Amino acid sequence: MDSNNKNVRIGEAAKMLGVTTQTLRNWEKSGKLRAERSPGQQRYYPIADLKMFALDLKKLGLAWAASAQPPDLPDEYYCERLDRFTSRVAKMGSELEKDSRVSEDLASLLTLVAGEIGDNSFAHNVGNWPDVPGVFFAYDITKRIIVLADRGRGVKTTLRQVRPNLATDIDALTVAFTEIVSGRDPEKRGNGLKVVRNVAESKQIGLLFRSGIGIVHIPTSQGSMQIKMSEGNVRGTYAVISF
Repeated sequence: MDSNNKNVRIGEAAKMLGVTTQTLRNWEKSGKLRAERSPGQQRYYPIADLKMFALDLKKLGLAWAASAQPPDLPDEYYCERLDRFTSRVAKMGSELEKDSRVSEDLASLLTLVAGEIGDNSFAHNVGNWPDVPGVFFAYDITKRIIVLADRGRGVKTTLRQVRPNLATDIDALTVAFTEIVSGRDPEKRGNGLKVVRNVAESKQIGLLFRSGIGIVHIPTSQGSMQIKMSEGNVRGTYAVISF
């Protein structure tokens, strides 16, 4: 039997995650990590759920976007084609709608934001991927995060096709998130990153978006967008959606 299909009791689960059993009980109360219940009401945890919880999706996505050589990705996090990405976004939307902690409105908006960012990656790199096409796409509803990344040309390079005088990644991100740029390929689902910004600023959705050495940050608590220089370089784009 595949070990991922097995279940473990709370003591073994605590050892796997390096925490105490009381921490697991507290996480269950807060909704951070759910436990299943046996007929005798004893807690147990599917090993697949524990492995997923322990995985740092943000670090994995950043490695995909920023490393000189593309790291190997689990198949479930790699969408090499747009149709596969679209299908997985729809699946995420269904899972969000079934979660009692996520309102129907929020589930719809999260699906929209993730779809806009991923669609942008495909629309502005098709036929011009520097090395590996497609996007990294992963989410963890328990941790309330969605991560997307690509190894494309980046925002500045794509915008310079119609704005050749753009000097920096900061300038490029400012344009991408605030202006409708004439002359670009049509953005299929609206106005791309402008829609993302408007949704994030008006709802309980946070965003961290990086390209080149620029970074966009919109806090979860309905804050205003900030754009500044980041410490490292991202060759394509990297985004973390929090809710």
